[in-house]
Amino acid sequence: MEPNVDAFLTHLESKPAYSKSTRLAYGSDLHGYIHFLQNSLNHPPTVEDISTTQVANYLKAEINAGRRQSTLIRRVASIRQFIRHLIEQEVLSEDVLTKDAHLIYRVIAQAPQNNSPKLLSESQISSLQRTFESSKRHRARRDQAILALLLETGLSVGDLVNLDLTDLDLRAGRLHIVRTQYNDKWLPLGKATKIVDRYLREGRPELNPQSNEPALFVSQLGGRMSRQGIWQILNHWGNLIDPPIKLSPRKVRHTAALRMAHEGRPLEEIQILLGHSNPLSTQALLRRLDK
Repeated sequence: MEPNVDAFLTHLESKPAYSKSTRLAYGSDLHGYIHFLQNSLNHPPTVEDISTTQVANYLKAEINAGRRQSTLIRRVASIRQFIRHLIEQEVLSEDVLTKDAHLIYRVIAQAPQNNSPKLLSESQISSLQRTFESSKRHRARRDQAILALLLETGLSVGDLVNLDLTDLDLRAGRLHIVRTQYNDKWLPLGKATKIVDRYLREGRPELNPQSNEPALFVSQLGGRMSRQGIWQILNHWGNLIDPPIKLSPRKVRHTAALRMAHEGRPLEEIQILLGHSNPLSTQALLRRLDK
């Protein structure tokens, strides 16, 4: 089975939707599964050894090793993606995990649940907004727009700093997101529209951006902001409110994800904004956040 996994991971390298970290996660999950099969079968496993029962036994071993529900869900998602590839390559004729699939879900339900990540409360968000409004500095308009956009979309810091002016359509209140050549969408900016518009009128021009700088968010040196710069900004404003909080991109991202779900935004839209390649990852995160 090792050559099949290696071929699958090589295949993913040609798919823009699968980042290096995602490919590494798939590789770790699948090689762990192969190692389990080899120990339990006492022979090098082949694709014919994949079965619902074997996967369920693998998940039980993972629970005994201290793995939690979110990890098990990811393990199963990796194996399913591998099976889909084998079907496309005509190595397998069908998804062998569809038979007695309840065995897998029953094992996952037995795993300990992850502790819910800490989220921003509405009072903390209001306190941050008051602190932004009390500042007359131009960077406050930029930083307020950054937080508003993150709270409305749940974008990663990498996606945020890569945004260009052309990715905005403020008149329509839309944001342009490109995940792959087949996944090119305009998604709603919602409540962030007015705040971003204010930044473009009252903040960005005063930060003296270079004349040919396409970036939406610019640093005080006039160039595109860095990921580290976003982390520092959030940490700075989190320390200014009373009581101070540890404000991180992860906390803002999780808060945004749950808010979007409660607003009834489609799962596909949330998945795109969060940058998940698999909807199972989005569903697992939302379940964990909503406890």
